[in-house]
Amino acid sequence: MIGARAWGQETEDPQQKAKPVVITVSAQAIPESSVSASVTVISREMIEASKAENVIDLLQGVPFLHISQTGGAGGLSAVMLRGGDPNFTFVMIDGIPVNDPTNLLGGSYDFSYLSTDQIERIEIVRGPLSSVFGSEAISGVMNIVSRKGAGPLKLFLEARAGNFGSQEVRTGIQGQHLKWSYAFSGSYFDIDEQTAQDTLNRKTAALFSSLDLGTGRVLNFTTRYTGSDASGFPENGGGPLFSILRAPEKSESEELVLGVRYQQPAFEIDFDFFEHWNDSATPAILDGIPPGVFSLPSFENKSDFERTRIQATGFWTRSPWSATISASWKRESGNSEGIIAEVFPTEFQLQRDTLAGAGEILYDSGNLHATFGIRVDDSENFSEEVSPRFGATYFFPNAGTRIRGTWGEGYKLPSFFAISDPNIGNPDLLPERSRGWDIGVEKEFLDARLFVSGAWFHNSFRDLIDFSSDEFRLVNRREVISKGAEVEARFRATHAIQFLAHLNYVDADIRDSTEPLRDRPKWRGGLGLDWQLTDAARLHLRYTAVGKRFDFQIPVPERSVAGEYQTLDLAASYQILDSLAAFLRVDNLLDHEFQEFIGFPNSGIYARAGISLSFEP
Repeated sequence: MIGARAWGQETEDPQQKAKPVVITVSAQAIPESSVSASVTVISREMIEASKAENVIDLLQGVPFLHISQTGGAGGLSAVMLRGGDPNFTFVMIDGIPVNDPTNLLGGSYDFSYLSTDQIERIEIVRGPLSSVFGSEAISGVMNIVSRKGAGPLKLFLEARAGNFGSQEVRTGIQGQHLKWSYAFSGSYFDIDEQTAQDTLNRKTAALFSSLDLGTGRVLNFTTRYTGSDASGFPENGGGPLFSILRAPEKSESEELVLGVRYQQPAFEIDFDFFEHWNDSATPAILDGIPPGVFSLPSFENKSDFERTRIQATGFWTRSPWSATISASWKRESGNSEGIIAEVFPTEFQLQRDTLAGAGEILYDSGNLHATFGIRVDDSENFSEEVSPRFGATYFFPNAGTRIRGTWGEGYKLPSFFAISDPNIGNPDLLPERSRGWDIGVEKEFLDARLFVSGAWFHNSFRDLIDFSSDEFRLVNRREVISKGAEVEARFRATHAIQFLAHLNYVDADIRDSTEPLRDRPKWRGGLGLDWQLTDAARLHLRYTAVGKRFDFQIPVPERSVAGEYQTLDLAASYQILDSLAAFLRVDNLLDHEFQEFIGFPNSGIYARAGISLSFEP
């Protein structure tokens, strides 16, 4: 079936693999080949082949997104979809939201915290999905799915080391005992200075377990803890090249994800909890000596955010129709205490409850799949939000062609910081909104060895929150139009060799304004090669090219463009014994010099090698 292979899946005959199932697009799990939305699924095979130590490394070679990263491994790292802001990407771990609305960026998720251990796959959906997830699913959704345990007890250990003093150890256990399955992993990662005063220390522990209660009843439990200490030059400060004070920003963070799901035929109930704690110290950012009007004072801040959710979902099926209906309650609580310029205190506390109801109808006749969903959210101190979405896909079996299209609306409540900050906050802010559609076509050639897809999209982001220098506070005033195209091709030359290519073009502009949007490359593309050289040896190559981006750094206002860049990443592995493997990963193999933001140079070649051991006791 067309579209049944995930990005980066092993180079085996597609007919020998099960269809990837996507759970992010809908309240029900449906095969990727039936999905009407624009979806990229990063398979477990790609995660293994890439030897990436964190999710940002993994995403560098993935099509149709833009990575926003300041500095080295500990720098702020976010994902942008189709020209939307980083905080328009709704991020989940096993369906549990992990965006933090207390941070200064309005709720974007910092991927520098996230290791790749214990991850089974990542599902990325582009386009509004508030009809399923409510607030924040305005530009797209990313769901990170944990590995599940099965079979006999299995232990694994992995160790790697590289330049910049990097070192990482991972360990884990998984298996199944009677009707209980489990998968646990833990990791420790440390890296020294990569360019200047940028370091990262990260600890992770994750567990997924499942208990089969019989007669179709299942109880699932998931938890993930991450703790990190990071330093690096602050964003907007000119980085190692142009910073005037030469002082790094330092932060300590802890993150806890906890979820329980009970499932039985036609019904499930979910409870989940998320907490993020952060303690940071940002130095002053000067625009010159003596400091001018654009300088920013130092800022020390401690914040704590908690989110608790309960959701009940009912399912009904009578072929070719199926439907879901759900009700949920969510409480978000956040507090922040800070001091500006070591003199002026700033703090806020806020709690927000949201009640929501959602419904979805799906029709699947084999070749035609259609879905209509709608959700109503009632959030404290805001008007009710209604979020509809419609999508359809049709497969022409004789032509090996699938066409699809979606239309939807999304919204995002103002962040706690935007509403409550005593200096620039505005309690009268309205939710930010989006309306988007896309049309796509996919086709197979050469007996399904060549797969080509393309999509055309258009998004309107309205009532965007911006800073007003006249009122000296945040206001709703901008509208951004984002439109473009995405093209992808995959060619399986032989049983052992697969080539990949992708290119996307995004034109994102503020309506009725000549002001450019920051960090929005008009184009991004890449090439890939997966080659199973022998039964024991594998090679994984990813080439990525990114176009120019507008940027603004306070110490260098005369510079406004971060140049285009290319990077080539390599991963190779060799299975020495059934239980023992060696691997190598090299980022920026050609040692290209480039700056993702003005003044933040890439650290150059980053190589690390390691071994992995897995065995059944």
